[in-house]
Amino acid sequence: MLIVKMRENLRTAMYEYVRMYRPHEAREDTVLFPALHKLVSPHEYAAVGEEFEKQEHQLLGADGFEKIVDQVARLGKALGIHDLKQITPR
Repeated sequence: MLIVKMRENLRTAMYEYVRMYRPHEAREDTVLFPALHKLVSPHEYAAVGEEFEKQEHQLLGADGFEKIVDQVARLGKALGIHDLKQITPR
């Protein structure tokens, strides 16, 4: 019963996240990033990307992102939510 409730809570949280994220992502793609490309040179834009990657490696280690992805996959399997078709809203 607890696992069922956890799955329901996770399903609800994921649905709400997707509902929030879709317009956010659309705004980034149509407004924010085009404006940023107009404000900074290609060299500056690449430098920002390199800085993000440097911060990622400092926080997570050299292959930290891949390790986090693997951890999330293992957690999904442990919770029985690794099959996205089971938890994706219809």
